Order: sequence, then C-alpha cells, then structure tokens
Amino acid sequence: MEVERGQSAVVDATLIAPILVLILLMGAYIYSSNTNVFMLEKNENNYAQDTMYSLLKATIQKVEYRDAEGNLIVLEDKSVEQLISEDLYLRVTHGADVSTVRSGIESKINDILHSMTIPYYKYSLHAQYNGVSFVIGQGTLPVTRMSYTTHIDMPQNNGRAIVTLYIWRVR
Repeated sequence: MEVERGQSAVVDATLIAPILVLILLMGAYIYSSNTNVFMLEKNENNYAQDTMYSLLKATIQKVEYRDAEGNLIVLEDKSVEQLISEDLYLRVTHGADVSTVRSGIESKINDILHSMTIPYYKYSLHAQYNGVSFVIGQGTLPVTRMSYTTHIDMPQNNGRAIVTLYIWRVR
C-alpha cells in the first residue's frame, strides 16, 4: 500500500507539475504584456506631447498669403504657434483669402508635421477659436489614438485658442 501511494504521488507530480509551470508562465506572460502595453501607451502619450511642443516651437522661414483686398502678405521667421494663431485670427476677422492661407500657412505646417511623424504615425491637428476652426492632416480620427491639447495666445491679447494634436500608430 505504501508503494502504491508513492507511485501515485510520483504520477500526480508528473501530471500536475507541468500544469502548474504552464499556469505560472501564462501569468508571467500576461503580466509582462500588460506592463509593456502600459509603458508603450505612456511613451506614446509622451510622444504626442513632445511632438506638439516641438511643432509649436518650430520656425518657418517664409509664408505668404493674400489679405481680404488681395495684397500679398509675407511673414518671415515665425513659429508655428504664431502662424496657427495668425491663421485663426484671419479666419475670425475675415482678414484674408482662406484658400491662400491654406496654401501659404497650413501647407507648411502640414509639411513639418509630416516630417515629424511619418512613417510610423499619422496625425491630425485641430485648432479652434471663437467658433472658427481648421484641421491639418487626416480629417477622420481612428478610435485608438493619442492626443495632446494646449492653449495658445491669440494676437492682440484676444484670448486663447485651443490646439489639439492627435497621433496614432500606423499598423
């Protein structure tokens, strides 16, 4: 009887031990993958914030647009932050031909964002002030995305605009 119990214990151990090891390995895998996902999401949210900060501080040497009377306006050495507020201000006051603002200001901001994010990410920059807004980049946002929102000063101390940068990984 003692021999049978010993043999039974050995058989049980050989059957149960691999199951226990498998459960422990699965638990370790699940824990580590959740940690990796958390760290990836945290890093990507930091990426959205860092990208927004770098974008707003970037300087564009020369932009041109036409004012409401058709005069060519040339702005030199302006930060993207200044150009976004200028764009919104022109839209609110109807001070410029919007198509020339799109081609003169927004296209240059788009070029900078493109070079900062491609090939691993796509983006959508949303700016709004006093009921006026514009979007640079993708118009449709995916469900899974990162974002960072900030407020920028408007010209002539006319309040603050809201600027949000959405970024998502290209799969």
